Amino acid sequence: MCKECRKILVVDDDHLIRDSLYELLSILGYNVECAGNGKDAIELMQKNIYDALITDHIMPGINGIELTKKIRNVGLKLLIIGISGTCNEKDFLDAGANIFINKPFTLRVLQNALKSISNS
Repeated sequence: MCKECRKILVVDDDHLIRDSLYELLSILGYNVECAGNGKDAIELMQKNIYDALITDHIMPGINGIELTKKIRNVGLKLLIIGISGTCNEKDFLDAGANIFINKPFTLRVLQNALKSISNS
């Protein structure tokens, strides 16, 4: 399957980060959808299949760690990348994330994290 067909869900309550990730990932050829919180992300995931999820930690309602746990509890196998400037890597990885990235991060770091879906 081509990189252009890879579908990524970006979840962040900060619209600047969310919009920036949407633009950057779209330029790289990914099919990107966005949600501003965990509840909206769950609703999108009930209707769509994603290859990867990029989620912030601190959001209103369901935070990124809770979202990750919910996704893993229903058995979804997509790549989950947790991003945060406030929590530690262990919290996200223990919840079921595959990769953790500290904010702020570079495009190169994000590209490297997404290589596993681009190469499969």
